[in-house]
Amino acid sequence: MKKGELNIKSSDLTSSEEVNISYEEIDTSKLIFKKGTDNIMILITVIFGGFFVIYMLNPDNYKEAGWFGTALFIFILAFFSGLITYVKSKNVALIPTVNHGYIEMFNGKPNQIEFDAFLSELTSSINSYLKLKYGTIDLDMPLEPQLMGLSWLKDREIITPAEFENLKKELINNGREHSAIGFHN
Repeated sequence: MKKGELNIKSSDLTSSEEVNISYEEIDTSKLIFKKGTDNIMILITVIFGGFFVIYMLNPDNYKEAGWFGTALFIFILAFFSGLITYVKSKNVALIPTVNHGYIEMFNGKPNQIEFDAFLSELTSSINSYLKLKYGTIDLDMPLEPQLMGLSWLKDREIITPAEFENLKKELINNGREHSAIGFHN
C-alpha cells in the first residue's frame, strides 16, 4: 500500500504484472466471496473413478496376470485428476473497483487472521485517505465541488450522515459562525 493507491503485483511461470489502483477506485464495503472448481476436471475425476470401480468389480479382470498394474494405473489417473481438481479450486474474495473490475485475493491465504487484518487495514487506509482528501473543508475553494465530494463520501459510507451534515453546515456557513453580521458599534 502506497499513499493514495494500492500496488498489486501478480506473476506466474511466464509473466509478471504490476498495477497501481487508486483508493478512489476501490470499494471494500462490497466484498464478494466466491468458491469455484473446474467442472471439466470434476467430470474427468468421476469418469476415471467410475472406470476404476467398474474394473475392480468385474471378476473377469482377475483371471489375467496384469490386472493389478491396470487397476493401479486407473487408480493413479483418478487420484491425480482429483488432486488437480482440488488444487485448481478457488476460494477468493473479490473487491470491486469503479471501472467494473475486481481485485482478486485468495481467501484465507496465508491464514484467515492475516487476511482479515489486511482487509481491515486496507479499509481503514482507504477511508482515512479519502476522508482527508475529500472531507477537509477549504473556505477558499468553491462550494459545489466540496459539497459533491462530501456527498460522495456519504454515499460510499466513509462518513456518517451526521458527519456529512456537520461538514455541510460548516461549509455553507463559510466559517461565519462566530463572526458578526452587519456593523459594529
